[in-house]
Amino acid sequence: MNFIKQIILVVAVAMSFVMNGQNAYNQKKEYGYNGPLKKVTTYMVNVSAYRIPTDTLDYFGKSTMNFTKNGDITTYHRFYDMPNYLYKSKAVFSGSGKNISYKEASKVNDAAEVNMNYKFVWVEPLKYEIKPLSQNDSTSRFITLNPDFSIDKVVFKSSNFESEEKASYHYNNENQLEKIVYKVTSTENNVTTVKDDVRVIKSVDVFNNATVIYFYEKEHSRFPKSVVFRYYEYY
Repeated sequence: MNFIKQIILVVAVAMSFVMNGQNAYNQKKEYGYNGPLKKVTTYMVNVSAYRIPTDTLDYFGKSTMNFTKNGDITTYHRFYDMPNYLYKSKAVFSGSGKNISYKEASKVNDAAEVNMNYKFVWVEPLKYEIKPLSQNDSTSRFITLNPDFSIDKVVFKSSNFESEEKASYHYNNENQLEKIVYKVTSTENNVTTVKDDVRVIKSVDVFNNATVIYFYEKEHSRFPKSVVFRYYEYY
């Protein structure tokens, strides 16, 4: 799978980690965040030589998300420094609740910047399409939510490639979320692969938002493939 498809899947999954039981939808709930959230800064760091990183000095990915007091995203910046690829993007959101659209400017290496517009189109009470508003974008992304607005399933389709990511949530004896397992089924050029994408919460802050998350390729792996560090600002 090429780099752009990897980035799209990272965005689509959205890495939700905490359940939320209120009735009205907003993006903060879909991402699994709690409290009067203002800003989230996320760093992704690879595990190398079986040494699990404890800081963000060698991060390969960084993102920042800003929220309104009502839980709607206003801006989402992303940066990934991957082997052979340097990816940057900035998305500016408008609207609130389920009435969401956004403009995204992205750039890979020295290629020209790409500007695209998208809109959330709700096809069911708990399912929406991230619909591209340009004829140059033939991709489709459908997000299915659980009743608490956490992500249940993400389906992505483009020419010669499609994927489905199905989430399962695991709790400890105190009913706190401790792990999410995504079953990822992807088909490219008629070849189908199935793998797990496992995220284990190692620590949380006072609002029960995850601050350190280990990413594994299999549920019973001894070492994570990467570590995510999150820093939160509140109103």
